[in-house]
Amino acid sequence: MQLTGNWLLVQRLVTTTLYKLLRLIFIAVQRIYWQLNGTAQKLREARLPYNYHRSAQVLDVILCHKFCILQTITADNFLCTHNRFENPQYIIDNDNITLLTITERDAVFCEAKEKGRPLVNIYTRLWKGQNTQSNIVSV
Repeated sequence: MQLTGNWLLVQRLVTTTLYKLLRLIFIAVQRIYWQLNGTAQKLREARLPYNYHRSAQVLDVILCHKFCILQTITADNFLCTHNRFENPQYIIDNDNITLLTITERDAVFCEAKEKGRPLVNIYTRLWKGQNTQSNIVSV
C-alpha cells in the first residue's frame, strides 16, 4: 500500500529523524575509531599543501538518505567509512565523475561505474582558504 498526503509526510519525517539519530551516533563512534586507528591524523596531514599527492580520501558509503528528492545533496546525506587515500588527479582522469554540488567547505563529485549508469561514488574536495586540498568520498 503506497502512502499519500499527510501519511507520506509523516513517514518521511520519521525516517529522516531516525536517519539523523543514526548518523549522529555513527559519526561519534567513527570519530573515536578514527582517533584510535590514526585516520584522523592522516586526514589532518592530507590537508597540508605538500601532501597534495595523497589528499583525496576515498570513503565507502554504507547508507544514503534525503528527506525530499528535490533537496540538494550534501555530504550529510551519506554514512561513510574510510577506505584509502588517493591522488586527486583520479577525479580529473576518470570520465565517469561529475560535479554534484559545492559548499563552503567542499566540492562534491559523483561517479558512476559506467557512463549512463546510476550513482556509484561521491567525491568531496575540501577548501581551506586559498589552498585547495581534496577528499574523495566513495559510495
